[in-house]
Amino acid sequence: MSTEEATDELRRSSRAEAVAKRIETRIAEQSLASGHRLGTKENLRREFDVAAATFNESVRLLVSRGIISVRPGVKGGLFVASPPALVRLGRKMLELSGDSVSVSDCLVVRDNLEPLIAQEAMRHRTDADLADLRRLADAMAVEGLTTADYLTANWALHRRIAEITPNQILRHTYVSLLEFVESRLRGVTADEPARGNPAGPAVHRELVEAIAAGDATRLTAAQNAHAALTVARREAT
Repeated sequence: MSTEEATDELRRSSRAEAVAKRIETRIAEQSLASGHRLGTKENLRREFDVAAATFNESVRLLVSRGIISVRPGVKGGLFVASPPALVRLGRKMLELSGDSVSVSDCLVVRDNLEPLIAQEAMRHRTDADLADLRRLADAMAVEGLTTADYLTANWALHRRIAEITPNQILRHTYVSLLEFVESRLRGVTADEPARGNPAGPAVHRELVEAIAAGDATRLTAAQNAHAALTVARREAT
């Protein structure tokens, strides 16, 4: 992947995530019930004024998180889904906790879930999953990324790894924690060249390749290297 292609992919992923957030916020703010019809894909795509590929990615994100469902046919479209009770409980806990929940606490729990997330990804990954993971890992390695762009690419990769597991409770718990951290850090990340650990892109690429290889020993080593990257980050928050 060229630098231009990776940058375009990062921008598309960011736009897709932003649209997904807006739809999720609409559902929450309007208290839309399970089964409520949001509209057709085309009408919603035009409303949010994004390309078809970007909106399709937004839909994929929302479906994978249990936020919406897609129904075919004349009366089909996008509908508010009914997530499992434990998922609703987890979201409600974060909503009610507000400022009492710290980024550091969320990172501790999220980081301890990551080995299980990676193991599940290794067990259930498909060729399509691996192609996505490699593309997202490439986006992290683009030269000249700002701190905000680097973190966006990082979060996108980890979210995609989590989406591989068929365990909905694990997936939604992890993604909810990741989204909470994103929401707290997005407004304070600098629009300047990233100054994080220069080994970061290589460590994440090795994590992806360990998942692809299906080698438990290699995956453990990759997870240990990744965990070492997060220690300083937790201490800084």
